[in-house]
Order: sequence, then C-alpha cells, then structure tokens
Amino acid sequence: MEIANIENDDLVECSRLYVSIFKEPPWNEEWSIEDAFERLSDFLACPNTVSLKAVRDGEIIGFLAGEIQKWNGAHFYYLKEMCVSGKDQRKGVGSTLIRNLTISLKGRGVSRIYLITQRDSIPSSFYSSLGFTENSSIMVMRKSVE
Repeated sequence: MEIANIENDDLVECSRLYVSIFKEPPWNEEWSIEDAFERLSDFLACPNTVSLKAVRDGEIIGFLAGEIQKWNGAHFYYLKEMCVSGKDQRKGVGSTLIRNLTISLKGRGVSRIYLITQRDSIPSSFYSSLGFTENSSIMVMRKSVE
C-alpha cells in the first residue's frame, strides 16, 4: 500500500469511494458523484489542505481530507473527511493514513487534530483506538435555515 497526496486527477475515484461509504450506516447519506466531487474539490482548493490517499494495485482504497487552521497562536488540523473502502476496513488502512497524516502535520508545526463524528459508532471507536479523545468543553450546535 502506498500513501500519497491527493491530486485533482484522483477526485473522480475519491468521489465514487465517498458515495459508496457514506451511503452505509452509520451515516445513511445519499450523495451524488457530482456533489461528492464538488465537496472534495473544495477541500483541495483550500490553501492549507493536507489530503492523503491510500493506493493498492493502482486503486484508491481510502483517503482523508482536511486543512490546517490557525487558532489563538497555534496550528490545528481539521480532519473533514475520511473513508476506507468497505472491503479494506479493519485492515490497517485508516490507521496508516492517520499515522502518515500525524507525521506530516508534526513537521508543519501542527499541535492537534480535531474532527467531528457520530457518538457511539464504529468510527468513534476507531478514532478512540488511535488516541483521539472527546473534548468535553466543545459542543456542536446547529440551526435550520428553512
């Protein structure tokens, strides 16, 4: 397996993977390839993006995307999306992506990674197993604009 930066030429393949993963539990989301492509393209357009792909036998089997942000004198990384193909989950692909991300971010002076995921889910258990902890002082809130 090879880990490399995501390039614009990877976006169609990443979009297909994204749609296939996020239609499954716990998300059960209905994404079109076009919408996923637009979302991932926006990530790559960010000036401080760090987005990695895992490739095996010429096929993208996982990726993560996010950006470095400055906050109160420090640099943080916001992991916006991560997915691994269903057949490759629980085989070290996600852990390898996070490990490579951590090494890359350390070299850029980033002190923390943060993300948003569903509570009590397979993804939250995965992130916990890699040393991520819940931040009890921050709450995610939402408001409908309809």
